[in-house]
Amino acid sequence: MKFLTRSLVILLFLYGLVFAVGDMYLKREGVPLWLALTFPVVFVGIQYLIGPWIIETILSISWDDNGSQLPARNREFIEKLCAERGLKVPRIGIIQSGTPNAFSFGRLRSDASVVVTSGLLEVLGTEEANAVLAHEIGHIEHLDFLVMTLAALAPLLLYQIYVFTDRINNLRAVAYTAYLCYLLSQFIVLMLNRTREYWADHYAAEVTRDPDALSSALVKIAYGMVRTEGEYREAMANGSKDQKAEGRRKYRLGGSLALMGISNIRSGAALALSANPAEAAAVMQWDLVNPWARLYEMNSTHPLTALRVRELNQQVSAMHQSSRYQLPQDNRIRWGLFPLEVVLWAAPFLTSFAMLTIWWQSDLLTSLGVTLPPGMKPVLLMSTGVFWILRTLYRYGGSFEAATVGRLLEDMEVSQMLPRAVKLTGTILGRGVPGAFWSPDLVLRDATGIIFVLYRQSIPFARFMFGVSEADSFIGQQVEVEGWFRRGMTPYIEMSKITSEGGQAHRTYSRWVQYAVSVVAIALGWFWLSGTI
Repeated sequence: MKFLTRSLVILLFLYGLVFAVGDMYLKREGVPLWLALTFPVVFVGIQYLIGPWIIETILSISWDDNGSQLPARNREFIEKLCAERGLKVPRIGIIQSGTPNAFSFGRLRSDASVVVTSGLLEVLGTEEANAVLAHEIGHIEHLDFLVMTLAALAPLLLYQIYVFTDRINNLRAVAYTAYLCYLLSQFIVLMLNRTREYWADHYAAEVTRDPDALSSALVKIAYGMVRTEGEYREAMANGSKDQKAEGRRKYRLGGSLALMGISNIRSGAALALSANPAEAAAVMQWDLVNPWARLYEMNSTHPLTALRVRELNQQVSAMHQSSRYQLPQDNRIRWGLFPLEVVLWAAPFLTSFAMLTIWWQSDLLTSLGVTLPPGMKPVLLMSTGVFWILRTLYRYGGSFEAATVGRLLEDMEVSQMLPRAVKLTGTILGRGVPGAFWSPDLVLRDATGIIFVLYRQSIPFARFMFGVSEADSFIGQQVEVEGWFRRGMTPYIEMSKITSEGGQAHRTYSRWVQYAVSVVAIALGWFWLSGTI
């Protein structure tokens, strides 16, 4: 169990190697396209068949076959629900982990299993735990194992079409279209996974007739994950050798379960503040009204906790019940300058990508009949510099004003592009990547919550040097941090300056380096265009 996460990563890597080597052999042998498409079907089919065995082998699951580990009221609920729905009672397993989570796995309804952590049973009441169990049984009844396996097959088939048609001149357009569709399909698979999570939530609300129980469970699970994360970071900073070893074991286990569980830390990271209903509802509002939340969610396996609670609240209203998590009535998305922010965020990447495409794929553009005007490369280089300056101007600035973590988490307007210049006072608990002596990122706690303080530096090796030479000296210290509060899937402060009680200080110069590099790009583009270089 100590190396659980490493085992799962290695296993996925091995799967990738097997597929890559098999693909290489098929391509070398010049097999026809139909055989190349058959290969991922067989490969995914084998994964589907042996997947449950691998999960049971890697995870240390204590099976509750005699009914002595799962609370009696929870087991009675499962048995009654399965009898009503005409399902075979799944095998129930317990994993000793403080991180609250639950997941189900199997091939068919008849051989499915449901696993919960000891942490979930500790933090949830009986009705909340029943709602989580109903959610997992919903996955079983909906055959989500099979559905998601079939969905995962689509990107592999598109990739095969790209690989086996790329070198055929008259099929290159098909190849590159397939590759673009392959990239798009990754997000569609994630969207399907989120849809299945919503459906399992709806199922749990219907069969329990208590949607609010699942809402409460989801918030407590999200809060519990973040709390466990914070406790782990504090143990890494101040714990004994044995406490650190035990903390690493539990942390790796919790991270692995998040891949399969009812929730993950990314989808509910903002709930670091509190699981108190009134405070949690206020914190979750950002996910409901800020359009950036939808953009970030596109890369997540799970819906944002706030969106799940909102859906469940609709069922609460339909059942004429009341909800503990009274989300604000006005949940209209506040678009504001979002379109402009997206353009500024993406523009330098798009122009640099276009320049590299012209540079390295000129033959492809010619084959597609695309004729570019002379001087396009230097113009794109200059455009990249100009856009990056505009982007940096927008993302930095303002005077640093005193704030607290709790108040920041209630800010509805802030995003990656539109930050708040803030000044926080608190204690540094540990590094952003626990146990990594080179990690320059830190974790700060004040009286209202915990937040990441990320060290962003554009100078080569500056992050590494700060991580190995200075970061450790701030751990356990009362500090004042000046920086820009931003929100992605996780709220964080981008550090500008950190000062300890003893007067030790460190500044970052990332934005100034970005300005300098942008100016150099513009100058190079100008000289290139004028023929000087």
